[in-house]
Amino acid sequence: MKWIVNITKRLALNFYFWVFLSFFISLTFVIFNKFLDPVQKSNTIVSDGKGYYAYLPGIFIYDDLTFAFNQTIEKEKHAETMWTDYRYKLDKDRVYTRYYIGTPIAYLPFFLSAHGISKMMDWDADGYTPIYHSAVLVASLCYMLLAMIFFGKILDTYKIKYWVKVFVILGAYFGTNWFYYTTWEASLSHVYSAGIIAMFWYYCIRFKKNPSFKRVVLLGLLLGFITLLRPVNVLIVLFLPILFMDLKSFWGFVKNKMLTPKIVLGGLLTFFAVISLQLIIYKIQIDQWYIYAYSHEKFYFLQSHMMDFLFSIRKGFFVYTPLFILSIVGLFYWRKDNKFQPIWWLLTFLFITYIFSSWHMWWYGGTLGTRVFIEYYIFWVIPLAMLLNKLKGIPLKVVMTIACLFIFNNILQQYQYRCAILHYDSMTWQNYKDIFLYPIIP
Repeated sequence: MKWIVNITKRLALNFYFWVFLSFFISLTFVIFNKFLDPVQKSNTIVSDGKGYYAYLPGIFIYDDLTFAFNQTIEKEKHAETMWTDYRYKLDKDRVYTRYYIGTPIAYLPFFLSAHGISKMMDWDADGYTPIYHSAVLVASLCYMLLAMIFFGKILDTYKIKYWVKVFVILGAYFGTNWFYYTTWEASLSHVYSAGIIAMFWYYCIRFKKNPSFKRVVLLGLLLGFITLLRPVNVLIVLFLPILFMDLKSFWGFVKNKMLTPKIVLGGLLTFFAVISLQLIIYKIQIDQWYIYAYSHEKFYFLQSHMMDFLFSIRKGFFVYTPLFILSIVGLFYWRKDNKFQPIWWLLTFLFITYIFSSWHMWWYGGTLGTRVFIEYYIFWVIPLAMLLNKLKGIPLKVVMTIACLFIFNNILQQYQYRCAILHYDSMTWQNYKDIFLYPIIP
């Protein structure tokens, strides 16, 4: 028995044990609630995910970037899957989809594996059978794994205690909508963005410590991929000053270490090489290098809904992700070490919130909470970890209790959302009161 206790202790003290445990818990959830469910096994590639995914069968199976198979294979042959028409027409001959190519690139190895297995087993390899939906779920789980590993590496640079690191990363995953968008609506872009942004941020930290051409090339590739996933993701560069003690240090680093011909060319060339993939796709599809793909959907910067975006019952970030309220508290503790960094963090998030809440549909349709912030969870985790890192005694116990209650509340809300107890689009205060802590399937 003693050796079992020793092994258990060693595992508990290994960060990767918790990361892979989270992966296998998620995989188990997916197997029983997706893979083995007669309805859900064919309903992972849905909604916006349909538009992202379509590039892959369009290129590798049907050789058709006008997506004619949307009307035949998807709509008629696979009626078991929720259908979406993601095609947009410039004229009779020129058809495109508004969705960017970054997310299908993230799916690509998993799609090719599913397609290869289908052909090898002589199954129907049309791109839309359950194995292809399963491949996207596995892709999402792998990007979650990637994000967690780099979250841990980043928190190590802040000298966060081991138990705090484990708690805040697992809490951010299971206690927010990150888990939901990893295991349920896995075809959307956010989980993939979260993984690549975490990786990008870690290598920004490494580049700051030891600038090199090799690292700037890697950063250019990662930032290009991040932008291909969702162009607005490029806003993460606004956080770069928080890597420095003050703005003067940041500008000094930029002038002395970054504004050299080799570094500038290396970063820009690799960045534009990646995003040029989207331009090439447009050229093939519609014979022009660029189009504003979202047509009549746009930002209204004079009609921002910041308060609704953050606090409304309909989709408020702090209502459906209450754990990160504690991150705001953490800014005050961060300020004890450095006054500049938490202030810059706050100003950057206020600006990003302003941008996101100016979108014509500030609630972003049918979503669990504010899904467009999932990409940025690494930046919310840092001040939360700093808070727990500094607290001791009774204050720590109080904050930990509150954090656990917030995590439990969000796990319950994910369950309610999947069961249609929590409305996907139009929650009201009365509805919220009626279902609060109400766990029964209707």
